[in-house]
Amino acid sequence: MQQIDHKEKLINWPSWQNEVTPEFIGKWHLGKIYNQYPEKQQLRQEGMSAIAKGWLPEHPIIDLDTRVLAVGSCFVRNFTLWLAEHGFNRAFPDSPYNALLRFNADFASPAVIAQQFRWAFDELNPESLLWIDKNRHLIAATDEGKKAVRSTLEQTDVLILTLGLSEIWYDKASGEPLWRALTEKTYDPERHVFRVESTAATIEWLECIERIRQRHLPKMKIVYMLSPSPLKTTFRPVSAITANSVSKAILRAALDEFLRNHEAILNKQLFYFPSYEIVTSFFIDPFREDNRHLAPIVPGSIIAFFAKYFCEPSLMQRNDGSLTNIPGGEMQERVMRHAAVTEGTQSRELLVRIAELEDRNGDLQKTCDERQAVIDELDAAAKERLDLIVQLDAVARERLELIVKLDAQLKSAIK
Repeated sequence: MQQIDHKEKLINWPSWQNEVTPEFIGKWHLGKIYNQYPEKQQLRQEGMSAIAKGWLPEHPIIDLDTRVLAVGSCFVRNFTLWLAEHGFNRAFPDSPYNALLRFNADFASPAVIAQQFRWAFDELNPESLLWIDKNRHLIAATDEGKKAVRSTLEQTDVLILTLGLSEIWYDKASGEPLWRALTEKTYDPERHVFRVESTAATIEWLECIERIRQRHLPKMKIVYMLSPSPLKTTFRPVSAITANSVSKAILRAALDEFLRNHEAILNKQLFYFPSYEIVTSFFIDPFREDNRHLAPIVPGSIIAFFAKYFCEPSLMQRNDGSLTNIPGGEMQERVMRHAAVTEGTQSRELLVRIAELEDRNGDLQKTCDERQAVIDELDAAAKERLDLIVQLDAVARERLELIVKLDAQLKSAIK
């Protein structure tokens, strides 16, 4: 028997010949349903559809009269804006975001979203709640606010929930989740604790939302998403990158198990839109320089794909440039423009990013030129004043010489 080098054994893992049976085994059993991980060429050809297979509705669920509410991380606001820009939610008498978004809070965890449902439908004691918004303001859980949230949910036909993180702070005394880390003044180390929510606990919160939906909001459809935006800070003694990976994995595993538990209504009343997978597996360089916020082409392209399958094609045309003059609206305007293009996303991603960098360089060059012009003006003014100082100095010297001469003459006359 030929001797095989130990390195080759490590590389090739040859079978022991005396343990191999001569029978021909044939093909692997694959069953009726199987999907292979797509190669890059397949992703380029099929686009986002290769990722969204099995998760899309048979028919669009949103038309111009559908009342849509989007809640969650900052990522979902792009969907909110796109809907508003294209004439959706016209059946809502008032903005549906007055109720939930007036709290200035990003409801990014299933526990906090479930808490809003429980509060709206009288399943918890409001006196046990401690709410602090991102501007560090205490928020009161008033009856008026509760009625507004409940009324908004009751009017909503489609709810888009974007889950963002599994790291959460809790109040040990009440057992209730907190919106975020507390201020130094409100934090009590004996009462307020941080924890990473488990997959099982996350599923319980999702089941809580579903139980309330079935009981009080049976006509509501919910589209779940996982936010691709990473957490900004972790309270764990590990890197934020690894903590974010765990946080997203918990949410994704919980969502998948939850939806498998409700397979009978999947893609009918409960939906999952794979925005997270599209960002992480489809785009080459999805994030901006801060490594947290998405480049405009990314949410724009994802919205275009979402609209293609979830929204009726009879859309109102938006006015191009309508957001440019709104403070902070330039970036959103770029997102909306990318959302209007539905083809060739992956092939043009880098070209768009290069163009954006060139625009940014152009803006920086313009700023540099403007500042250089100011510097040149200041330099010219400084030179003029220096020349004036030199002239005044010469005049002062002449007059000083004159004073010295006059002083000498005066002294001579006195003698």
